[in-house]
Amino acid sequence: MVNPTAAQKHALHPILVSQGDAAGAGWFAFKEIIAQKAKYFPKLTRDASFRRIVVVGDIYENDAPFLSKNFHVVDFTAKSDALDALLADKKIRKPIFFALKKNKAIEPGSGNALIALRSFHAFQAAMKLFRAHGNSSLVTLPVSKELIMKAGVDFTGHTEELAQAFNSKVFMCMYHPKFSVIPLTNHIALAQVPRRLYEVSLENLLLALRQFTAIFKPKKRIAWCGLNPHSGENGRIGTEEDFIRRGVAFLEKQSLAVDGPLSADGVFTKRTLAEYSLVLANYHDQGLIPFKALVGMNGVNATLGLPRLRVSPDHGTAFHQTALKQVDTTGVLASLNFALRYAQPWQQVSAQV
Repeated sequence: MVNPTAAQKHALHPILVSQGDAAGAGWFAFKEIIAQKAKYFPKLTRDASFRRIVVVGDIYENDAPFLSKNFHVVDFTAKSDALDALLADKKIRKPIFFALKKNKAIEPGSGNALIALRSFHAFQAAMKLFRAHGNSSLVTLPVSKELIMKAGVDFTGHTEELAQAFNSKVFMCMYHPKFSVIPLTNHIALAQVPRRLYEVSLENLLLALRQFTAIFKPKKRIAWCGLNPHSGENGRIGTEEDFIRRGVAFLEKQSLAVDGPLSADGVFTKRTLAEYSLVLANYHDQGLIPFKALVGMNGVNATLGLPRLRVSPDHGTAFHQTALKQVDTTGVLASLNFALRYAQPWQQVSAQV
């Protein structure tokens, strides 16, 4: 075993933040939170914890004064020991901004393929540092997948990129203290869902659920939605529920309290949700539409299956609202608070699962 350096012994566990689309709602909200940190983080601004935030992104001309005032700005490095040295330096009292490139000024809400491409590069750089630093967590601010692809990058989403980078089987988890949702298939066409559902590894799902229960310690059961209306009506309008029944039986044998298949049109009612802490949805919108409708932007998107925590707001770039300067900070604030609270428990649990 390699002995830790003096810097590593005294360094804080960093919360990495990838800038996201600099013309979008995530970056706009993040700057608002940092500018008024005493309002949003009254306790953390009085101790060293707030210095754990490390942003990776570009310096846009109109952001330069803000960054100079609120951050310790340095050139980007993917070396974890260099970051540890910065975090261990008590003379640095501000969060760190790792600068990739200097760009011309941009207008909030005016997204385009070039800015989107820079957001992709910021994410890739943050992910390199995330992989290199064993005690880090990652907050990914929203990007425009459409504009990134328009820039020529085959980009399915943060979750898929992280799965590939860590060579892990991962699951998206939309988390809220009242109830959470795990979609078993993510960013695919609805027509592909029945086939891809059969490809879900129950063993990998078991590991993700054990990670979820060990971190959050839910007190209620797990619900697994049926895929077809009315859970297929005993095969009359679909047989995919046979796979779900096998999955439920497998998970129950592993001592998990799971019910299903449950008709999805009834799962998200107030009365039914009172019985469950977690819902397994078979496809993206089956779970995310009711989740966002019920918890608004108070929920977060966390990635189960990774050895360290990654979290994101449960909203997108919202260019229209950003242009009007009507951005809600709730989602970004929830993500930062989530990382501050769960980063170390996540790493400890993941090492044991």
